[in-house]
Formats: sequence, structure tokens, C-alpha cells
Amino acid sequence: MLTVEQAVQAKAIALGKLAVRATTAAKAGHPTTALSLTHLVTELLYRVMRWDPADPRAAGSDRLVLSEGHAVPILYAACADLGVTITPHGQARPMTQDDLMALRDIDSPVDGHPNPELGFPFFDAATGSLGQGLSVAAGLAAAARLDGIDKTIYCIIGDGESREGQIWEAMDFIADHELTNVVAIFNCNTLAQSDYVSPAQDWVHLQHKAQAFGWIALEIDGHDPAKIDDVLRNRTALAKGKPLCVVARTVKGWGVPDLAGMGHHGTPVKQEQLEAVLAALDRLGREFGVDGAPAEDIAQLLRITPPLEVPPAQVDVSTPASLGAVAQGNAKIASALRDKKMMSPRRAFGTALKMLGAANPQVVALDADVKNSTYAEDFAQAFPDRYFEARIAEQNMVSAAAGLASGGKIPFVSTFGRFLERAFDQIEMAIIGGANLKLVGTHVGVTLASDGPSQMGLADVAFMRTFAHVRDSHGNPAMTILTPSDAVSAYGLVLAMAETSGACYLRAVRSDLPVLYPEGENFPLRSHKVVRPALQGSAGRPLVFVAWGYLVHSCLKAAQMLEEDGVSAAVVDAYSLPADVPAILALAGDEGCIIAVEDNYVGGLGSELAETAATIEGAPPIYPLVVGRIPKSGRSADDVLHYVGLGVEDIVEAARHHMHVAG
Repeated sequence: MLTVEQAVQAKAIALGKLAVRATTAAKAGHPTTALSLTHLVTELLYRVMRWDPADPRAAGSDRLVLSEGHAVPILYAACADLGVTITPHGQARPMTQDDLMALRDIDSPVDGHPNPELGFPFFDAATGSLGQGLSVAAGLAAAARLDGIDKTIYCIIGDGESREGQIWEAMDFIADHELTNVVAIFNCNTLAQSDYVSPAQDWVHLQHKAQAFGWIALEIDGHDPAKIDDVLRNRTALAKGKPLCVVARTVKGWGVPDLAGMGHHGTPVKQEQLEAVLAALDRLGREFGVDGAPAEDIAQLLRITPPLEVPPAQVDVSTPASLGAVAQGNAKIASALRDKKMMSPRRAFGTALKMLGAANPQVVALDADVKNSTYAEDFAQAFPDRYFEARIAEQNMVSAAAGLASGGKIPFVSTFGRFLERAFDQIEMAIIGGANLKLVGTHVGVTLASDGPSQMGLADVAFMRTFAHVRDSHGNPAMTILTPSDAVSAYGLVLAMAETSGACYLRAVRSDLPVLYPEGENFPLRSHKVVRPALQGSAGRPLVFVAWGYLVHSCLKAAQMLEEDGVSAAVVDAYSLPADVPAILALAGDEGCIIAVEDNYVGGLGSELAETAATIEGAPPIYPLVVGRIPKSGRSADDVLHYVGLGVEDIVEAARHHMHVAG
């Protein structure tokens, strides 16, 4: 009669064979890494985790994040064996072995690395860019705690990827926030892609590192079912109120001597070698006494525990802003403007975020040790349980926010726009996975002045805009970029981004700015406002300034100066990208010209307008004014704007020149 341990061995061998066959069929993939995880995955999915293969995203389910995304064939093998629900093209059905053999096919949801957006709801986030999975697990754990659900979040991490600093940002964050429902599992097979891991990444050092970060760290044989089962089933007692780290010693290419050692990473078994590899795994089955074991006997011993019973959510997360909260926030801003006549967009962001928090308990916030500058502290003080201080670790912050989003929260992530630039990879992975991410970068543009270019968000626009013209799985822009020009627009745009499904990025300058809009003005996304129309019947060719943020005010001053010369210029606040470019081009007519003015590097407004204009016959010429030299510190915003060629006088001079050229 089979023992439980023998049943695990039999299933591990069967899954290993499936993973090898799938990668051979795909002629791509990582069978050796998959083989190193056979026992860990078998124990987790068939014995330890509380979940339902028919409903893998059930709210009460334990979760598994595969940070070591290239090892995914072993998870796919288990999902095919269990008939896990997949949703290709929105149609739910059990996964089959035919699906598994379609690994990496263009029409298959079984992608080369984990991605829930392709119809694989077992996954919570896209992984594969190494080092990010533990941060996602942290976000999932935080969401579960907020919901009062006692589920466990497991995360498998490669020893090679442990060199990534983000892993340790996440270890620190998890310990800092006492997220004891996270279990980190290091897969220590000693082999990276092109070399052995460094001595500091071996299992001994990883155990010591984890302990230094405040975790309980236990070392086990990652191919011993009894040891794995004992640690994972008794994790609460073993962890003693701390997060648990399991350091598992494994063998890359387990069970197949010909696949062990260097030189096999990312190399599928050739068709002519496949039978020999499968035979090697069968020999192991005979050694364990499980060769030919009846599937029914194995299934009787490997019984999955169902997920926790969780009542349905009581809050509609699609409408986070109530009318009462909107009115309260508008009143606060209006009062401040009556007193000072000026307010910074970042200050309005803080007010709006606090109002959103009052309107919907699903709204959460994260900040990277600058909450007193971004004004996320307004939210933190009002809702401390829903605020997560990420400290100076922006990459972890963004990936943790992706985990929170997958857990049903609406995460607002704030720091200086310049510092979000170091998390570009994490932002892209969140977008790939369809995370409902709300990013807020403050202190953008050169008007930050005295702090200098190391603190100025200048390259952020070009990066974020690459996604503004990519469609997500719902057919919407994968990113919406918002740059308010006053406090009223900042408040309105924060509400708008909260109510929009998908990634958004709000850019808020530091400076106090005069109010341009009346209280309660509406700001639809992917639109613009004409804040100064051209005078009717004015002589000369139509001139249109298109700007955003601080530079809207500069363009208004430039337009006033030009009017004294008899030139009437319109000013457009293009606060949102993607923009309604045809409507903006129409303002210049067939004979006018457009000057796009922005205090960031190239790739923003000017590019947005010019790329569309180039496809329209007879479109007006577009002349971009951008930051064309690396800025430096200055005592005032005007000093630095003049230094980079964006002072009011520079704008006027450019207008005169281009009007002459266009004429």
C-alpha cells in the first residue's frame, strides 16, 4: 500500500515528465529549473495550500507567486493534471494536457512566463523579470490582512535571483509590516544561467541573510516530501510570530543525470533525447517503489484542502468616490484658495487621496519616505491601517502595489517622479499583468529649481507614454498620463484616475500655482481644456500653445505678451495623454501652427502631437519646446526655465520665429 510520501514522489515524477515533454513540444523553456521544483510544487498544490482548482482566484484561497518565473512549466504541469480553470478569450474551462503541450504557442494562455492577463487566473501577477515576486506576495498578504482573511501567500524565489536588491527590499518590508502570512521559499539549486551562484547566494548565506532581516529561516532538503510537508504544515508554530523563510536545497535537472550541472539552463530536451530523459525519471519511480502506482490510490492520498469561506465583498470597488467625499474635498480646496489664492497640485493630491479613503475602504496608499512632501501623509494619518510606508525602496513599493491591486485594492503609489524612474521595470511588469495601479510622481519638471536634476522628474514622461499607445487586454490604453496645472485640476484628476480601471500616472509639480479652474470642474480623461481661446477676428496665422502643468501658466504669460504685439494665441491645457490630438490640431486650422511647451525631456506632448500630425495631410506644423539640456540648480523656477530655454521670453521668441517660418 502506498504511503503519502510515496504518493508525493509519484506525482512529482509525473509532473516532471509533463514539464519536460511540454518544453520539448515548445522547443523552448526551462525544464531543468522545473525539475528542481517538482517536490515543492507537488507538496504545495496537492497537500499544503488551501484552494480550489475549479476556482483558483477564490477570495479564501492560499496563493502561490512564482518569482522564479522561468520555472513555470512545472506549475503548468500541475495545473493541467488538476484541471485548473483557465479563461482563454474569456471562456472558462478546465486546463488539459493538450493546453500544456501548447506551451508558448501564440494562441495559448500557457505563456512562457506567468501572466494572469492571458487567461490564467491561477497567477496573481506577471512575473519573470527576476526579483519582483516576493514584493507581489507582500502586497497580496497586506490585502488579505486588510480583508481579515487568514490565508497564506507562498513565494518561490530562485537562489540566482536573490542577488537582486529588490528581494531584500521585500524581506525588509514584510518584516517591517509584520506580514507573517508570507512564506518565502528559496530554491537553492546552486546554478544560475551561465555560472554557479556566488558564495553569498548559497543556502547557508541565504539562511543567515533572512535571519538578519528578522525572519525565521529554516533549511530543508527540497526533494524530501516529509521535510517539506513538516515545515509548511507547521509554519505557524515554527515561525514564532515572524515571517517564515524556507531555504530548500534542490538539484537542477533533478532525476536526470544527463541534465545536471552547467550548460542546460533554458535548453529544452531534443526530441531524439526525450525518451531517454523520461526513462531516467521512470527509473526513479521504480527506486521509490511507485512505478505503475494506480492514479486512484495517489489521488486518495493527495487531497487538496478547500479554501476558506469568505463572505462576498460589501463594497463596489468600481465607484470609489462618493458625492459627499467629492464635495468635502472641493470645499477644502476652495477654502484654501480663498485664503492663499494659490495651491500646489501635490497638496491637492493629498486632499483628494484622503477623500477617496473616506469614500471607499478598498483605497490604499504607499509612499517611499516622502509622504510629508507628496502629502500622502494626509491619508496615512486618517487611515493608518491602509497606509504602507515603503521607505526608500521604490521598486518593492511598485511591485507590492501590484500585489495589493491583485488582492482587490486600489493602490495609490507616491514618491518624487524622478524616483519612480528607478522602478520602470516594475511598472512595466505591473502593466503586463493588468494591475490597476495608480502612480503619483511629485516634484516633476525643472521648476523644482534649487534641488537640481537628480531630483527632477524629466525622463518619466517618455517612458510612461510608451504604454499610452499600447492596448491592454480590455482594449484600453495601458497607461494614462495626467499632468494637472492647478489644484482644482489635480483634485479632479485624482478622482478620475481612481474611477478608471487600469494603470494611471499623475505628475504633480511642487510649486504653488494660481487657480485656473472653478470649483468642481470636471476633467474627463484623454481630453484637454482651452484655457485661453484666440481672439475672434484676430489678424495673422492662428497660433496655439499646447502645454501642461506649470508651463500652462508660462504660456498664458507668453500669450499676453504676444497680444501686445498684435498676435492672438490660444492656450491649451493638454492635461491627459493619450490626447485628443485631432481636436487640438483643429484649433490651428489649415494655416496655423502649434507650439508644444513642456518642461521634461523629449517624448511627451510634442511627440504626441507630431506623431499624429505626420499621418494627417495638411496638418499644421508642430514645434516642440522641451528641456534640451541637462538642467542644474537655480534659486528660482524662472532661473532654471530660462537656463533650459523654457522661460516666458524664450516661448515668445520661439512663437515669433515659428509664426514667421509658418507664414
